[in-house]
Amino acid sequence: MQTIHELVADLVTRYSGDAEHPGDGGPGLIERLDTLGLRTRQPANGGRTPPGSRPPTSLEAVSWSERVKREAVRLDAELRNSRHEQPWLRALRAIAPGAENADRVPEVRRTVARWHGTVLTVLGLRGPSVHFRQVLCLTCGQRTVYGRADDDRPRAWCINDACADEETGEPARYEGPRIYLLTENRVS
Repeated sequence: MQTIHELVADLVTRYSGDAEHPGDGGPGLIERLDTLGLRTRQPANGGRTPPGSRPPTSLEAVSWSERVKREAVRLDAELRNSRHEQPWLRALRAIAPGAENADRVPEVRRTVARWHGTVLTVLGLRGPSVHFRQVLCLTCGQRTVYGRADDDRPRAWCINDACADEETGEPARYEGPRIYLLTENRVS
């Protein structure tokens, strides 16, 4: 599991990943969103489009990039208990120390990990997660379990912030043999 510092480094500096999910060492994930080429078909029958008629990058990628930047600025100001907002890059880099000073590391780590995972999914570096609607979390009993099968490695997790696993104190995670317990905990 990556720390806030490592997640932020993946977003802004270089995508290194961790031991379980190694990155490619390329540019930061937000830079990739900002420079992602537009994925559209060329005009039919050899037609031309006027210069400047298409946006320079994918609208979905730009939208997520802007959302992460906005949320980072807001979160940084909240952690510093200030109305002054810093530029997004500075704010994003200040989130880890701000979380430590505000004693909110687990909560902030989940938020930054959500941004990280969303960006990976938008870039196509990881498949989307699936909501298991018929499954109750074994810890909190809510229908808040999502899952993914990356590289033939099934895993699931609870997204309920009130869920607290006995071992970690964070929302429950299901990997290995423990994931099969979820199949017995279905709601009709």
